[in-house]
Amino acid sequence: MTLSWKRALVLLVAGIVGTLAVIPYQLALLPTLSFPLPLILLSAVINGAIFLAIAIALGTWLGARAGLGTPVIDAALRGEPIAARVRAFASLALALGAGSAVAVIALDAAAFVPLVPELSGVARPPTPPAWSGLLATLYGAITEETLVRYGLMSLAAWVVTRVSRSATAYWAAILIAAVLFGLGHLPATAQILPLTPVVVARAVALNGLVGVAAGWLYWRHGLESAMLAHGAADLVLHVILPLLMATSA
Repeated sequence: MTLSWKRALVLLVAGIVGTLAVIPYQLALLPTLSFPLPLILLSAVINGAIFLAIAIALGTWLGARAGLGTPVIDAALRGEPIAARVRAFASLALALGAGSAVAVIALDAAAFVPLVPELSGVARPPTPPAWSGLLATLYGAITEETLVRYGLMSLAAWVVTRVSRSATAYWAAILIAAVLFGLGHLPATAQILPLTPVVVARAVALNGLVGVAAGWLYWRHGLESAMLAHGAADLVLHVILPLLMATSA
């Protein structure tokens, strides 16, 4: 089996694990189940595998042509040491991930909560338990980064770098993927909030902050650094923040 196929298999299996891991978090946001749980799990696996396969194909064939890749995974698959590679970006990725999460919290409180009644007071949507948020970080860090950065951003980068390999071209790809990342959250948002223009802008802006940080890391340090940053951001947003809110309640 070639390195490309091994990498694809690793990303596919990890992405499916992340898809299953987020289900408890999603169920906590829903008042009732529309379908039996086994059917929900089966659908998640099938749909997740299809979209992951498409994203992995894009990242494999187009990402490399745009100078993007998975250096840590590739080194591990070749049997090479990876500790030094991870140390080279770990602190930066963790700082950018946590920092973008803090920026999300601040922007939400300052700009969006006052405009969306459902986000404040007794009308606030339910907050899933911290343990489900911890599981959900696997989805954000692994599955979403494989779909959005490895798939969509690789495609966007390949397109724009046909014209220029400048930093501007890569930033365009980063922003395109970040906006699409935000828009991709709208179906889930629609289940708990009405999709008003403010709510749509909120989804794009807040998710876009994390997306820009992850996109820059993917460009400069590889997909694994984006995964680490996204995981750190989700840890703050879905674990630490709910625990702090529960403590202060």
